[in-house]
Amino acid sequence: MDENQKHKLERYLKNATRFLWGLGPGNQKENYRWLRQRGFEFNDGTYDHVTNQLLENYGIEQIIKRIVIPRVKDELYTHKALDFLRESWRAGSKPDMSFLNHFSIQPPTPFLEINTQFNFVERWGDLAGVWFEEIEPFIQ
Repeated sequence: MDENQKHKLERYLKNATRFLWGLGPGNQKENYRWLRQRGFEFNDGTYDHVTNQLLENYGIEQIIKRIVIPRVKDELYTHKALDFLRESWRAGSKPDMSFLNHFSIQPPTPFLEINTQFNFVERWGDLAGVWFEEIEPFIQ
């Protein structure tokens, strides 16, 4: 990964609307415990403070390799679900809820913002573009 790519991914992470693109399991306390279980050390504070510590101490490549990729590929989505989401992303269309149910994609999902009250996909989440346009090409 070259320096330009690293800086771009760091900016995406820092400017995401949700901490670590919404990959964590819940609230702040749960997210921090989850990170520590994965071997990351940091001082508690705001999400911005912890994000900056992670970037400074581990770097964006380690965050992607140790958190983002395993969480997306091994824990949140099946291979078929990722293929479906990628096809939808490339087509410029939001997936329908029936397809999400078919692929066992349950809210909350870091790739999509879902209106659970009215049961529809409102928009793509912060991680979708970063994953399909930046991270997937890096890992392939």
